[in-house]
Amino acid sequence: MNRFPLLGLLLAPVAVALTFPTHAQPARYSQVQSAPDPSARPPRATTLKARTGTTRAQALLGSPYAADRMRGIERLGSFGSPPALELLVKWLDGGGANDSQMRLVAVRALAPHARQASVQQALVRIMTGVGSTASKGDPMEPMVRSSAALALARSREAGAVRLLAKALRQEGPTAEVAAAALRAYPPVDLTPLIDARGAPTRSLVTLLGQLGDQRGFHPLRAFVRWAQPDVRAEAAVALTELGDLETVELARHWLKHEKSVPLRVAATRILAIARTADAPTAVARLLTEPETQAAGLELAVSSPHPKLVPTLAKLLDPPQGTDAALVLGAIGRAGGSQAARLLARQLTRPELAKAAAYALALSAGDAATEQLELALRSAKTRRLAALASVVRERALGAEVAGTRDTLGALLTSRGDAADRSAGAWGLAVLEPSRLGSMLASKDPVVVRAAARAALAAGATTIAATRLAHESDVDVRTALCIGLATLEGADQVPTQTLLEMVEQGGACAPLAARALAARDSEELRPRVEAVLAGSDALFRAHAALGLAHSPLPNAVGLLDSTYRLDADPSVRHAVVVALSQRSEPTRVRTLRLAASLDADIDVREAARIALAGQRLAEFVSGPGSFWLDVGPDLQSGTTPRATALLELPTGLAIPLPVGPDGLAIAVGLPVGQVRVRMVVEQKPPRGIRPAARMGKQHGRTEKTQPHQ
Repeated sequence: MNRFPLLGLLLAPVAVALTFPTHAQPARYSQVQSAPDPSARPPRATTLKARTGTTRAQALLGSPYAADRMRGIERLGSFGSPPALELLVKWLDGGGANDSQMRLVAVRALAPHARQASVQQALVRIMTGVGSTASKGDPMEPMVRSSAALALARSREAGAVRLLAKALRQEGPTAEVAAAALRAYPPVDLTPLIDARGAPTRSLVTLLGQLGDQRGFHPLRAFVRWAQPDVRAEAAVALTELGDLETVELARHWLKHEKSVPLRVAATRILAIARTADAPTAVARLLTEPETQAAGLELAVSSPHPKLVPTLAKLLDPPQGTDAALVLGAIGRAGGSQAARLLARQLTRPELAKAAAYALALSAGDAATEQLELALRSAKTRRLAALASVVRERALGAEVAGTRDTLGALLTSRGDAADRSAGAWGLAVLEPSRLGSMLASKDPVVVRAAARAALAAGATTIAATRLAHESDVDVRTALCIGLATLEGADQVPTQTLLEMVEQGGACAPLAARALAARDSEELRPRVEAVLAGSDALFRAHAALGLAHSPLPNAVGLLDSTYRLDADPSVRHAVVVALSQRSEPTRVRTLRLAASLDADIDVREAARIALAGQRLAEFVSGPGSFWLDVGPDLQSGTTPRATALLELPTGLAIPLPVGPDGLAIAVGLPVGQVRVRMVVEQKPPRGIRPAARMGKQHGRTEKTQPHQ
């Protein structure tokens, strides 16, 4: 007879709650679990100890259901007792974690206990890939290994640091994840890194330089004397970055006597870091030799100098297999009257004109402004010069005389669509008060061009209002930039958003975000379907939208998305969304991201969010973007295409390509951006349009900062 009937009633619900996942989890776990007969489930435990202790956890580990096994792993990790951890480690060693998702859950469960020797050994095995059955292209496996390394480094326990130091002595992917983990969590004592057995590697010496710890000075000095040439080179550069300028004379000696390419490149880097008078000469020498030209061009961009202009100019006549746009950019960064005149001359060369105009726009000094003023007066160069002048005024604050008059003349051009496009975009940027009339224009060329400026000019509501009833495919694609703000998205009916998501194309990511922001019981299945889709860009935008969901269980959905998504852009979007929520449960996910996420940007974003800051989805800045798509080689005309620009904050904005083959934007945050090209297929009347979305040659661009 039960002497405490009320106690039994109170405890039973707790046991049930510990047994099943949260409301938001089943949709995500369903992707990894098999579908055995439900009768194969282990019988439900009947005692409290069996329900809540290691006995129950062990039963869950043996379940045929992946969701049960994950709960068993998490339960053992939460117990943290020696028997629980021993059981988990043995299960891992026995091949229990047979896929990357299960291994990731195990890493997160073991991480709080990484100071224990048995746990350290288990994490090392995961970090090195022992026992993994993941396919070579499994996107989650690198994340698993990085998280295991981070767990070891975060403990800062001497044994864990020694294990990571051992990994650093063998160059390869494992050394890279170990170095990244130690950068995230610098060890208290560098001795384990320095005294580890084995020859020093580039990963080790690079790490010692990046840590900025002066205790690495003497080991690096020793490596310069006796290590392999590539390691000696990296160690010398690391010493220079630590402030040891005695490496300058060593660099000059290497440039004079050494034939080794790594040593010569490192010597030039050292002179560039020290900003010595002979650094430009050394960089120019690299530019003239085929085996060092790429390294020289990199240094010409990162350490610009007017003396490099003549050498860089030789790479353009004719182009010698180098990236002409990068060469022109290096010339622009060098600055000075010689560089400005050289760039202005390229405005008449069709193959170089567009890249030269952008380089001239961002080139510092009055000489570049003067050359643009001259180019505005020529019929052959005025359009490109006008576009470059707009970028220059927004990025550098340097106004080019005659820009607005030229833009006005271009806008009224009757026969040339490229002129009208350039005039509309430029005036929309410089005179935002004219945006409303341009977005209401009957000329689709003008509307598409002006729409590119709508976000930076704060006119998204105007664009979205027309989008709600626009039927022209070209114009709709341009106007969907209005969905970038919630105020703009509010103007568009839900049914229209659903159609955009279904059709795909340039509007679909922003539509997915707007749809998720309207999250409701009716729309939740659609939102979950997007989060479970194969396109990371769609998943990221749905996560961003959930920041504004009125449903409190949106945090649970964001948590489950974060835990099992291999793409860092999606996890970053989850962190941005959680930073804008107020539920206390968000902290658990943010703490996990801040401590163990494999991506440094995600970790930093999570730490900022934990400090109480709301992360914005769009922040205006001095960045600019200039993409030359070029003409279609088959037809000789510019394709009807849209550049989908994914900003550092995660928001993807559509930039319609103008008739001149250019997609330009200003007022962007500075940082890495990713670009996709979306080519819309215009259908006959009465047929739903389709779109083809793909990466633009796998490109990753950078928005240009104020220079």
